[in-house]
Amino acid sequence: MSRNIVLCGFMGSGKTTIGKMLAQHLLYTFVDTDDVIEATTGMTVPQIFEIHGEEHYRDLEHNAVKELASRKKSHVIATGGGVMTLQRNVDVFRAHGDKIIFLDIPFEVCYKRIKDSDRPLVRNNTKEALHEIYHARRDLYLAACDQRITGLDSQAIVREIIQGIHSSYTPESERY
Repeated sequence: MSRNIVLCGFMGSGKTTIGKMLAQHLLYTFVDTDDVIEATTGMTVPQIFEIHGEEHYRDLEHNAVKELASRKKSHVIATGGGVMTLQRNVDVFRAHGDKIIFLDIPFEVCYKRIKDSDRPLVRNNTKEALHEIYHARRDLYLAACDQRITGLDSQAIVREIIQGIHSSYTPESERY
């Protein structure tokens, strides 16, 4: 299997933690879209938001998505919370046959994990506003995903993802 596995979900849903565990188990390469953007620009995500604004950041995300999806190697890609809210990014991953997995974690759990972070959306919004963003994004994640994962046990989540990958995988030679 050589297609990428793309993890999406709200900030604090565990995309990085699960992604690293999954990549290690599958012997894939783990990559985070935010890390790609920071390496490319030499700036942190908060700096990019502060200096250039969210629209510029979303364009940088899209460029990172195009670059990662085109690698055509076995990667586990942790996306930023806003990546899958833009159809253009979903379309890129779909065009490359990547599997999109939504980590559907309750808002209160995500909020507990992110409330003290320096993330631009957290820093600039109240808990109530973040809750509204969470619900708006959740519908978009559901529309984008091939597999939805719930639960809080990291090992169980990784096992469930692997089961879903193996049950939906068809070798290239059998697709046509």
